[in-house]
Parts: sequence; C-alpha cells; structure tokens
Amino acid sequence: MCLHVAVCLNHRVTSMEKENGKHDFLPEIPPPPFAADVKTVETGACEPSVAPGEKRSQSLGLKILFIALISLGLLIPDLIMMSLISDREHAQNTTVAEISSSWSGEQLISGPIITIPYDSISPDDTGGKVRLLPESLNFNANVESQTLHRGIYESVVYNADVKLSGDISLAPLEALGIPVSAYRFKDATVTVGIGDLKGVEDISTLAIGDKSIEMEGGRNLQVYSFSQIDEMELNDDYVYVVDMTSGTGSGSGCMEAQVGIISADTMRYPYSLTMKLRGSRALGVTPIGRHNDIAIAGDCKSPSFKGMFLPSEREVADGSFKADWTLNSINRDYPQAFVGDRASSITSSAAVVDMLVPVDRYQKTDRAVKYAIIVVLLTFIAVLFAEIMMRHPIHLFQYLLIGLALILFYSLLLSLSEHISFGLSYLVAAVMTIGLIYLYMRGVLRSAKVSLAIAGLLSVIYTFIYILLCLETFALLTGSVGLFIALAAIMYATLKLRIDNR
Repeated sequence: MCLHVAVCLNHRVTSMEKENGKHDFLPEIPPPPFAADVKTVETGACEPSVAPGEKRSQSLGLKILFIALISLGLLIPDLIMMSLISDREHAQNTTVAEISSSWSGEQLISGPIITIPYDSISPDDTGGKVRLLPESLNFNANVESQTLHRGIYESVVYNADVKLSGDISLAPLEALGIPVSAYRFKDATVTVGIGDLKGVEDISTLAIGDKSIEMEGGRNLQVYSFSQIDEMELNDDYVYVVDMTSGTGSGSGCMEAQVGIISADTMRYPYSLTMKLRGSRALGVTPIGRHNDIAIAGDCKSPSFKGMFLPSEREVADGSFKADWTLNSINRDYPQAFVGDRASSITSSAAVVDMLVPVDRYQKTDRAVKYAIIVVLLTFIAVLFAEIMMRHPIHLFQYLLIGLALILFYSLLLSLSEHISFGLSYLVAAVMTIGLIYLYMRGVLRSAKVSLAIAGLLSVIYTFIYILLCLETFALLTGSVGLFIALAAIMYATLKLRIDNR
C-alpha cells in the first residue's frame, strides 16, 4: 500500500514539475527500489507490466477456443440437414412404391411346377404331394420400359413379352421311392408363379404334350411364395420394403390348372406358354429346370443384375441391354422332385434384372453432409490466418455467419439436385457459396487478394469433396491422404507464423 502511494505521488509530482517547471514546496521523493518493475500510466492507475506478445497469445488462444465451440454448434444444423435428406428420400421411396403398385408390382416367373398327389404307402405315411420340376426351361423376355412421373419423383415400369418352353420328365419321381401305383396322376395340377396377377394383360393356354390347358388365377403359397411389397405403418406413413427373395408370400400370385393327362406311360412332355406382363422395378425368373437357358433383353438405360445368379453374358449399350444365364440343377439347393414344400428355396434362387431409376442424389448429398465439419474447420482456419496476417480482427459473430453460409450449401445442393443433375447442382451450390463468402470477406478484410485466396481454398476443398463423392473403392484412401496433406500444410503455416511472432 505504501509502495503504491509513493509511486503515484511521485508520478503526480513529476507531472506538476513538467507544468510549473519546479516543485519547491515538496521534498523530492526517491523512487522505490521496485520502481523498475512497476508500470505507471498517466491516468494515475498502476498496473503490472504484461508483454504484448503474451497478451496477443492469450487473445489468440481464446479466439481459437470460441471458434472450436462455433464449429461444434454448427453440427446442430448439420444434423437437421441429415434429417431433411432422410425425409426427402423416404418421400421418394413411398411415391415410387405407390406408382409401381398402381401399375403393377415386380414380376417373378416360376414354373411350370407339377404337383402330383400320392396315397399312403405305409402305416407311418398318410400320403402327400410330390412337386415335379421341369427337365428343361427356356425363358425369353423382351422388355419395353417407360418412366412414370409424380411430381419430382419418377418410377420405371415396363411391358414384357414372355415365353416359357421346355419339357417335363417323370424320371425324377423314381428317386423318391414312391410306387407308381400310389400316384394319383389324374389329380395332378400345374402351377406357374407370377409376382402380381394385376399385371397379366394376356396369357396363352399352357400346351403340355398334345393338350392345351386353360389356366386361372389363384394363390398357392405351398408351391409359389413371393414377397412383392411389405408394408409397415410408421407415424401415419407407409414404409415400403421391396424384397424379391424374402419368401413371405405377402404379394404372391400364380396361374393354376388341372393337368389330368400325365401318366407313367409317357415319360416326357413338352410344354410352352406365352404371356404379356406389366410390371415395375424388376423382372425375374427361377431356374427350376435341370437345364436352364434364360434370356432377358430390353431398352432400360441402367439395368442392374441381382439375385442368386449373375448373367453368364451381358451387354449394356445405347440405352438397351441383353443378359443370358445358363444354369443347371447342381447350381441350386433343391432337387427336381421332392415331397412337401420348397417355395422359399425356389424363390430365393431367382435371377433378377432390376430396372430401378438410379436416383443417387440423396445418397450423395448425405455423404457430402458428413464432410461438413471438415469444410467448416478448414475454412475457419484459413479465415483465422487471414485475420492474423492482415492484423484486422474478425468478430466471432462473423465467423458464425461464415459457418452458416457453409451449411446452407447443403440445403442448396439438396433442393437443386431434385430438379437437375447432381453434378450441376453441386457446381451451382458451390459457386453461390464461394461467391458469398468471397464478397463478405472482402468487405470485412478490405483486401481482394486475401479474399481471393480464401475463395481459392474453398474451391479446392469443394472440388476434393466432389471427387470423394464420385469415388467408391478408393474414397477412404483418397480422403485420408487429402486430410493428411491439409494437416501438414496447416502445421507448416503455423510454424512460419511462430517465426514471424518472435
């Protein structure tokens, strides 16, 4: 306390001396021994001395802390964008399913399958039914697709001319050990599975041997089981899950008829059947023959081949495709003749052509949003470096505005991609965002050169992220290498900055 009074009094006397040129009325007060360590100010207040570099370091540290907090806070609108993308994708899937359901669902052809009842052959056996599959199956389908629209959403539907032919052999029945006399051939039935009967525009009679059989629509889940669309109610909306191989039978349909001409006297029966089908999204066939030759061709621009078997040969060019399968009974897990039901196993062995519209805008936008925190951090670091070099303080609120502009990029990308291609949407959204930040930084820093440097850095970042979105196999590797290079550049820049501050 005494030291403080003495220093302040000495400062006052010195000031009076400067004004009057003398101070004879007061004795001279020598400076205290610690005067060299005390800082005096003209206002009369006394403060401990702090090095300018230390104060600047503390201020910079606090600003970095607050910038980090702003970056974390921007994760909230980032999560909101993810939720919005999910909602839009759900709306698209629901609309596509509704369009497909109104036209006709997926079509999966399976048949012909012969069902032959047999009587009891022992006290422990009460009889049953034998399923007999064709010896050979030739399947040919010519698909003509078209696109139906509802609002901004679209769905691919098709018309198909289908032809089934081959022959049925009774020889596999011998392996079951059931006496020929136990079979009731006169009660035999034939079943041809079809995914959605609503799509059957025309069907010929089934020619077996020298007879023609009129077929009728029905549903026999023991012979043919196909899940077309499963529906679950969730928040007053419907979630559609499309699964061609689930075997739950929720959308199964089939054509059936009494055969009545099969007997043990004739071991082989040729067959043929033609039909005109409407369908959507996918067309498939089960390889139930001992030998299967399957050919599907059409004008779909982006077919996808799925199911248990991929084509032996395929050709996709000029908006059309052609695929061929050559399969044998050893490629599947069920025999040519069996007792009981194998509907699920038969359905799961299908060869499928998927003709969905390749709408990847929501998937790519969702992936882009996941990189948002990296874009924000790299941009904030660039702005911080510009602030230090220009010695022009930037308010934390201005950092927040820059971050919000970066998040708004993803909203622009999502909304634009629903009307134009994803690549063009990305370019337009990036140009708008970079232009906005450039103009804002130029107004804040009063430097076109530094603002251009920040805009150039943003251009590099957005270009790099677009490359990652287009990559599949090497996306993780490329992203890791890119982040390593960015971190190395930042470390080098901070090293130069430290040298400049010395």
